[in-house]
Amino acid sequence: MNLRVWGGWLLAVAGVSVLMTMGCEKGALGVRSSNVRGTIIDSASSNPINGVRVRLVTETAVMGNSQQALGQNYVALTDGNGQFMFTNLTPDKMKLEASKVGYEDLEYPGGSSTVTVFYVPNAEDVNLGALKMAAIPNPLPQNISVRITLRDSKSMEVLDGNKLGPVSIAFDDKVYTYTVSEWQNGQTAAGDPITLPAKSGDYTVSINPNPDFYKTKSMALPGNSSIMTDITLDANSYNLIVRCVNVPDYIKGGVVNLFAEKAGTNPAKVLATHTINNLGTLSSPNLPEVVTVPGIAFPINLRVNIRGYEDEVLTIDDPVIAEGEQGNIRVDVDFLMNNGSKVFALDPAVLNQSKAGLLDNRITRPVTLRVAGPDLLQGDSVEGYLWGAATYNPLVAPLGGFIDVEFADVPVGYELPYSVTVIPAPARAASGSYSIPNPPESKMISPPEDAPAPTLIIGVNAKRPS
Repeated sequence: MNLRVWGGWLLAVAGVSVLMTMGCEKGALGVRSSNVRGTIIDSASSNPINGVRVRLVTETAVMGNSQQALGQNYVALTDGNGQFMFTNLTPDKMKLEASKVGYEDLEYPGGSSTVTVFYVPNAEDVNLGALKMAAIPNPLPQNISVRITLRDSKSMEVLDGNKLGPVSIAFDDKVYTYTVSEWQNGQTAAGDPITLPAKSGDYTVSINPNPDFYKTKSMALPGNSSIMTDITLDANSYNLIVRCVNVPDYIKGGVVNLFAEKAGTNPAKVLATHTINNLGTLSSPNLPEVVTVPGIAFPINLRVNIRGYEDEVLTIDDPVIAEGEQGNIRVDVDFLMNNGSKVFALDPAVLNQSKAGLLDNRITRPVTLRVAGPDLLQGDSVEGYLWGAATYNPLVAPLGGFIDVEFADVPVGYELPYSVTVIPAPARAASGSYSIPNPPESKMISPPEDAPAPTLIIGVNAKRPS
């Protein structure tokens, strides 16, 4: 009987012992009494690093812990002394990761060690000691700001965003589209900054403006610092094929200056210039000349400047662009045609509107040839001829007088040949007509552009031919 009681107590004591042992391992509150601590220091200065993100990760999930079973890990930040601490941990195999902007990532265990985890035993305080993090010499920011000023490669002016529209720029394989002013200001119309993710290498950049106006441009820009730069774009251009037709012979060898000007600017902004040298004639015209103008500049004024003429201004408008007629635009400058205006709207799309007249631009002066002398007798007639004007009808000389041969519209700025012929009175007709030998017929007259009408004295004092 005593033996059975003892046996009963023996079994009871054994049961209590098993329960106590199980309670130590799995108790009602769970075993989370282990701690992991350490200090993060700079590898070069050994100074503590504040604000390091430290992550403690279990190698395998502990199925008895619901949070760990879901894959949760532990995260802490170092304090001002570089210290971190994880508490109430379940025993397990773990590894530690640490990261901070400006430093290389840290793993523990790591380096050359073949061990990838460390064990946290039950109910212990594990001190990992001082863990060193190496600073990055030139740390990358998270993002870099972008400010790009787009300019015309020839004029160096900022591109006309109102006309050009939005400009797309590809950084590697990602495309951003903003207006010219947004790129220049570095922010969107809503005030948000234009940024890119920082990278250690260069961005491959492709700028894609409206192809009607500018060509695509590619380059490399650094990805590790803010981008603030000017970029020039080459304009798609139009060739104005200018030819001068019906050029008077007296202008032979003359020079025509062509100025392509931006419309609406005062003083005029010159986009391109060209000179036609040794101007041809009616019988031997010049070959066409080329003036290259950027498409973005339209509408433009083409100013034709030549000595002895007021400037002719041809306005070439946007329909050229709208119709996509990139290439060559023909412009004829006709010296014997009137426009009725010195400012002419040229529309190459309209038949016969590729021609501009200069005749009404010609500057002229009245010129008087005064014929007098002892050999000019009463009843004689005088006839004069000046190149560029019709033959003058003969006038009869009075007794002891002179004759003024007048030409109303003599072109200025060029030397013009003239001649004077004396026709004897009918009573002396047998002596025959003669030209005044001094000055000879090859004598030139050059009326100035800005002077009163000249009067030239021609002396009739040569001996009459017999």
